[in-house]
Amino acid sequence: MANKTTFTGFVRSNGGDQDRVTYAGSIPMVAQFYVANAAASTTDVQISSTNTNPVILPEGAIVDMVLTVGAATGGSSPTIDLGVVDYDGGTNVVDTDGLGDNFRSDINARQDVGSGQAGTLVANQTALTERAKVTATVGTSAPTGGTLSGVIYYHIQDDGTISN
Repeated sequence: MANKTTFTGFVRSNGGDQDRVTYAGSIPMVAQFYVANAAASTTDVQISSTNTNPVILPEGAIVDMVLTVGAATGGSSPTIDLGVVDYDGGTNVVDTDGLGDNFRSDINARQDVGSGQAGTLVANQTALTERAKVTATVGTSAPTGGTLSGVIYYHIQDDGTISN
C-alpha cells in the first residue's frame, strides 16, 4: 500500500500557471460512509463496514453531491434522510436531512443540486459553520433492515488568492 499524507491546510491549485495569475481553485474531497442498520431511527454514519468511527465533515465544508449504494430492505420503497449534527454536541449545526431528504435507500441514488431529494445544505450550497457528524434517519417509508453506503463529495470555499 502506498504511503498516505494527511495535512490540515486547504488544498487548492492554480492549474500549473507559472505566472501565478490564474484562480487558485478548491480541490474536491470525498468522504466514504456506511449505515450499518438502515432501520435505526437515528444513527451516526460510520466510515465503513469495518471502521465504526463517525464521519466528521470539517468546518467550511460545502457538500456538492452524495452518491449512495442502497441495500436497505422492507417497507414500500424505503427512504432515509442523511444529515449532520454538531460534532461537539451543540445546536449550531443541526440539519438531519440536509444532505439527503427522503431518498430511496434500496437503490443506487444521487443527491445533488438538481435532484429532488437533495437536502437544503446541498441544494443551497451552504457551508458548515463548524465540524459536523453525518447522521442517518429513517424517512417517511422506513426501512426494516439492510445497509446503505456511499460517498460524500465536498469542497472548502476559497477566495482564490495566490499564496506567496
